Amino acid sequence: MPAAVPLVHRRTIEIEVHQADDLLIARARLRDTRPWHPDPARVLLHDLELALHVRVADLTIVAVESGMNAFPHTECPLIRPSFDRLVGLSVRRGFTRALRETVSGVHGCSHLHELARAAGPAIIQATLSAADARRRGLTPGAEPPDAPATTDAQTADAQTADRAGGSGPVVSGRQAAALTGTCHIWAPDGIATRKLAAGWRPGFDPYPAPPLTAYEPT
Repeated sequence: MPAAVPLVHRRTIEIEVHQADDLLIARARLRDTRPWHPDPARVLLHDLELALHVRVADLTIVAVESGMNAFPHTECPLIRPSFDRLVGLSVRRGFTRALRETVSGVHGCSHLHELARAAGPAIIQATLSAADARRRGLTPGAEPPDAPATTDAQTADAQTADRAGGSGPVVSGRQAAALTGTCHIWAPDGIATRKLAAGWRPGFDPYPAPPLTAYEPT
C-alpha cells in the first residue's frame, strides 16, 4: 500500500495467556483509535478488556472478568454482566457458535464478543505451548538456559532420537481433537492428522512443517 494513503482507523487486539495451577487465564484487550482526530480526547474510541479463566482439565470457562476503559456511550458498561454467561462454555470446537447464541447482537457488546471469539483459539494454542514447554523440561516465564553449541551431526542425532518416541508425543489426542475441524490443515483425516500419524513432531521438526510428501513418501 502506498505510504501516502492516510491512516483512518487502527484496531489492535492483544491476547496473553498465563497458567496458574489448574487454570489458563487469557487476558485480551481491544483498542480502536482514530489517529486523524483533531481532539486528543476523541482519538481513542474503544479500550476494552476481557479475561477468561479456563480449567485446564476440560477447557471450560469458570470465571469471566471484563473492563471498559474507553467507550462511546455512558451506557456501554451496563452490558458487562451479560458476559458472565460465558461461564460453563468450553473453548473447544463449537465455541464460536456458542458465543453467537449467548452474547451476540442485542444481547451483548460486539467488541467484547470479538475479544472472546479471538481468545478461544489463543487458549487452544496455549495448551500446545504449555505441553511443548513441559516436553522440553522448561518453565514458561523463566529465562531459557544457555544452550551449548552443537554440531549439525549432533542436532541430526537428537532429532532422530526424538522421533523415535522416547519422550512421548507433543500433541496429545485431546489437543488434536480440539484442533480438528478448525482449518483446512486440521480437517478430519487431513494433512495435520496424517503428519502426526507418520511421525511429525511439532516443536521439534522444521518450522513450518515440511509437506505431507516428506512424511508419506510415494
